[in-house]
Amino acid sequence: MVSGIHVQLAVSEADGCPAAAISEGAEIESLTVDRHATRTATEVVGELTVDDADSLGTEPDGATEVFADDTKSVYRYSHDDECPCQRLPNHGCPVRTLRAESGRLLVSFIAPDRETLRGVVADLRSCCGSVSVNRLTQSGDTTEPSLLSVDRAAFTDRQYEALETAHEMGYFESPKGATAEEVASKIGIAAPTFLEHLSVAQTKLLDQLLSA
Repeated sequence: MVSGIHVQLAVSEADGCPAAAISEGAEIESLTVDRHATRTATEVVGELTVDDADSLGTEPDGATEVFADDTKSVYRYSHDDECPCQRLPNHGCPVRTLRAESGRLLVSFIAPDRETLRGVVADLRSCCGSVSVNRLTQSGDTTEPSLLSVDRAAFTDRQYEALETAHEMGYFESPKGATAEEVASKIGIAAPTFLEHLSVAQTKLLDQLLSA
């Protein structure tokens, strides 16, 4: 039986990705990435389209405008080693879909097994602010339900509250239903503290999910 896993990750603070930076100041209409071989190396090249290039002010760092008309501008860029789109193919996982919204990347790919998925998540966490799993779909017979028991005792009360409240308020949705500041205010803690609790809770949840 095929054991592939279809994964969608949300990645924040991807400083090495020009698309993520551009999405902080403009709405990206479309975004594509591909791996191209040149005479000297193989690199990941991206192209993105924005409706209102004037909102960017100046040409974004690391990106070059390659087309423009009265309605849109197209920028092309090469990913550096700190970009998720550059790192995913190194694990044998080509990028399937990619979106950039408000500085956050939503990227999907197919991992051959859980060990590869764990390696991808660990790799991205080493270069980005945070990585959360939005969706996992396992290959197999979907007619048989698959249940996962989560060990609630593995979380502190604050960690579980941060995870639960963030989910209820739509923090993980795209676009976000709530900001980190709004969720933190709901819980009654500072935003940096909320993000710390959430990061630990997500790691614990992911560890249980991938080891099941």
